[in-house]
Formats: sequence, C-alpha cells, structure tokens
Amino acid sequence: MHWLQLSALAKIAVCCLTLSIASIQDWRRREVDDAVWLFMGIVGGMLTAIELYMSFSLHKLIVVALSASLCFALGIGLYYLGLFGGADAKCLWCLGVTLPYNPLESLGLKLVESVNAVFSLAIFNNSILTAAFTALGVLCFNGARRIKTRRPLFSGEEKNPLKRFLALMLGYKISVSDVLAKRDFYFPLEVFVFQGGVLQRNFKISARLTEDDPYRELERLVNMGVVNKNDEIWVSPAIPLILNISLGFLIALLYGDLVLLAVRLLVGF
Repeated sequence: MHWLQLSALAKIAVCCLTLSIASIQDWRRREVDDAVWLFMGIVGGMLTAIELYMSFSLHKLIVVALSASLCFALGIGLYYLGLFGGADAKCLWCLGVTLPYNPLESLGLKLVESVNAVFSLAIFNNSILTAAFTALGVLCFNGARRIKTRRPLFSGEEKNPLKRFLALMLGYKISVSDVLAKRDFYFPLEVFVFQGGVLQRNFKISARLTEDDPYRELERLVNMGVVNKNDEIWVSPAIPLILNISLGFLIALLYGDLVLLAVRLLVGF
C-alpha cells in the first residue's frame, strides 16, 4: 500500500475517533476536552504537512492554505456572532488543517461530481444543512404544540415579528425552574429588563452565552418574586453542533457537498 493511502486511512481513523469522542462529550456535557482538539489538530496537521512535502504541487498548496485560512476565519466569525460555541470553532479549525482535500481520493475512490475543491468546506456546508433541518423540526414542533394546546405561543414577549419568527425556529418555551435546573442544556432567548418601572421581556437571539450571565439575573428575579418559577420562557436547546459536523463529515466523505449539489441542480434548471 502506498504511503499516501496509509496517510489517508490514518486521517479517516483520526477524524472518526476524535469526532466520535467529541460528539459523546458534547451530548453528555455540552463541553469537549481541549485534548481532543489538540490530538486531532497536531496529528492531522502533521499528516497534511507530510503529504504536501512528499507530493508537492502548487494546487495542493493553495487548497491547504484556503482550507486552513477559511476554516479559521469561519470559526472565529461564527463564534463572535454567537452562532458557534468554542468547541465548534476548534473542531472547524482542526478540520481545516486535517482535511483540506478528501482522503478517499488517495484511495482511488471516485465520488459524485458535487465534490467541493476544499473538502473541509464541504463538511461545513453539510453540517449547516443538517442544522437547518433541525431548525425546521423545531418550527414544526412549535406549530404542533400550538394546535394541540390551542394556546398562543407568545404572551407578553417582545412583538418584533422577525425576532418572534427566529424564536420559533431556534427554540421553544419551558418553565423557568427547568431552565435554572439544566443551565448547560439551554440558552435563554429572552431577557427580563425593567423599563419605566415595568418588567419587559425582550428577545436576545444568540447561540451562546455572553459575559452577562442571564441565569444569575433570572434567578435573582425569581428570588425577588418578580418572576414566577412556573412561568414559561423561550429557550434554545444547546444542540451539540459537533454531531452535525460529524454527520457533515460522513456525508462529505461518502457522497460530497450537498449544498454544492443543490446549487448545481438549481443552475441546471
């Protein structure tokens, strides 16, 4: 077996191992040990560097540079926008240096024509697509709940139509007591603020916590008797995005870039 094939198999094994461990940790604790990303990044980066050194070409160099830089920029940008957690960004960085191109190509396995030139971006596209289906599922859940209970989904919350629509796609309502009991599993989509002596409920759409701890303020308001612990508040489930990234990796590995395929189909029509 050629050394490039051995390197490709090693990359697949490393990614399968680390993504499996990270997915389990993210599901159970909503946190991933940094050691997982250090292992993946160092081993994957070394294998990529060896491949580039042993079979250098300008095309490969450009692909590696694009993969590493774009994944780093996406990870940083999405983290500060509140759409990615720290583990999600680190995972994307590791994929950028480990999988700039599909390792199956070195094994002589031909994929469909929708393969992205930068394989790590194909993984990213697929993971975002699977996450979008999750948002669609949450929207359907809220619709079914409205039909079943025959109660309005909104009562006293901010009336901004865009924010309400985003809340319907990103989360659902649960009791304040449940939120405080399972802080690591939910992100509050609402904040309670006093304005003009009146308690207002404003939407704060974000996928991660900010420096201001909303749980502490919510607990303080409950202790003051301002908010009832049996009241319901809009929250977003802390969906372990590592699972989406892992699924995106498997789809990209075995099939290709689904987003690119959809674009090609649309252009064809």
